[in-house]
Amino acid sequence: MKRLRDYFKSEIDRERYFNDPEYRRQILKKLKQSEKIRTIILISLALSFTAYLIYLVIGLPSLQQLENPTPELATKVYSYDGELLGQFYIKQRAYTPIDSIPKNLINALIATEDRKFYRHWGIDFDRVLKAMVKNILSFKIREGASTITQQLARNLYLSQELSLTRKIREAITAIQIERNYTKEEILEMYLNIAYFGMSAYGVESASFVYFGKSPRELTLAECALLVGMLRSPARYNPFEYPDRAIKIRDVVLKNMLITGFITEEEYEKARKEPLNLNRGREYIYSGIAPHFLEYVRLQLLKKAEKYGFNIYKDGLIVYTTLDARMQRHAIKAVKEQLDELQKEFDKVWKWNRELLNAVLDKAIKQSPKYLEADPLEKDKVYRELLNNKAFVDSVKREATRIQVGFVAIEPQTGYIKAMVGSSNFEIFKYGLNHATQIKRQPGSAFKPFVYTVAIDNGYSPAYQLLNQPITVIMANGEKWTPSNFDGTFGGKVTLREALKMSINVVAVRVLQELAPINQVIDYAHRMGIKTEIPPFESIALGTAEVVPLEITSAYGVFANEGVYVERLEF
Repeated sequence: MKRLRDYFKSEIDRERYFNDPEYRRQILKKLKQSEKIRTIILISLALSFTAYLIYLVIGLPSLQQLENPTPELATKVYSYDGELLGQFYIKQRAYTPIDSIPKNLINALIATEDRKFYRHWGIDFDRVLKAMVKNILSFKIREGASTITQQLARNLYLSQELSLTRKIREAITAIQIERNYTKEEILEMYLNIAYFGMSAYGVESASFVYFGKSPRELTLAECALLVGMLRSPARYNPFEYPDRAIKIRDVVLKNMLITGFITEEEYEKARKEPLNLNRGREYIYSGIAPHFLEYVRLQLLKKAEKYGFNIYKDGLIVYTTLDARMQRHAIKAVKEQLDELQKEFDKVWKWNRELLNAVLDKAIKQSPKYLEADPLEKDKVYRELLNNKAFVDSVKREATRIQVGFVAIEPQTGYIKAMVGSSNFEIFKYGLNHATQIKRQPGSAFKPFVYTVAIDNGYSPAYQLLNQPITVIMANGEKWTPSNFDGTFGGKVTLREALKMSINVVAVRVLQELAPINQVIDYAHRMGIKTEIPPFESIALGTAEVVPLEITSAYGVFANEGVYVERLEF
């Protein structure tokens, strides 16, 4: 009755308890209430602990997930003739088997991240205790204790949050991984999902992004650099911070020397090796058909909603209609034409001060330097850029760059065989595609649709119309008098000759006398032009804006004996 004795502060209280029934009832009632509260607390703790265990277990990967890990893989897009055009990914990753990964890379990883890798079963308790002592003594987290297997568990199945729950799950999952896989399989998975920065996940992607080569071609120094970057890819990015990259590379090399993976001679030789980075990575990203690749991406996103796949994670293999050989010829043709046209344009173009100021104002306010500047410093940055001759020249050059939209379609199949969407096709990432995302007046290119209706209405190509001025009364009462390009007129001409010579006034007469406007609009839509066409006589001269890709597809009807084939991209 120790708890009962706690209520007796003196011998008098004790005597009173045994002699006073009312007092005794009060004491017993308090004891029961205390017991009840204690029981509630214990039950609450037990329920909380059980709930936490359930929560802990729910967050663990299932047996199926452990046995069939599914890392996110990039979707690869190929041309009709089998050339890789590009990839879609959140995590740029390609899978590389362990026998294609250099031994130096594996040794560098073990020497730096987990020297007891082959001796532990998922958790290195000695390392955990040492890390705890150091962190407690320094009052902050200075050293981690995760093994390679724990890091794999975190990267493959768990999140990156900093919490005790995640660490417990990480440890449990690491033990499960060790029970299901060999050490070589763990290393293979780890090096194929690890993040190396610049959207490169896995050693295959990292090798190409940083060095422009496959993993099996990596040198000892390059292997050490990649492993060093795992600690903080942004901090040790060799393109941005070469000095930091060299320092962390040398740390990894020192670890390899200490653990006996390399000799003193190999260590010194690797330390003297330059970074040898892949400076041409921008063009590798763009590929030969960046505009077409982006066009395919947008089409795939629409299909993804319908069929339930993820183009950034599911590792799809997509074969397209584009012909890589034709694409290269298209690029060459566009480049040659643009160079000549740009020279001619530059000869006649003159800047006026008002237009130049407007262009510079927009460019400055959209520049990273201005956007990232402190609000109080923006005016200063603005003036600096405005007086920076190199910046001003680059803005003027970009603003006067001639643009282009090129697309080649096979009429019989509807296959897009080549596409160039802008003049900056060599460095294009995302932006305006002048073949698919703009509307332009086609001009005389629209006239064949007008003549097609006339022919279908029974008029012979030899049918004649006057090549004389004509006046059209528009809906608002104004008069419109079209003229021919050369300003001359004549007598009667055949439909064949009028189309051949692109005579404007005859095209308008055809629309008025032989081919009703609504019928022309209907034909244009049936032949593949999906944009809206207003019912005005001026459409005979191509004033209605259309998408270049659509009118190119519509022209295929003429080459395919009047049969329209829906465009097919892949």
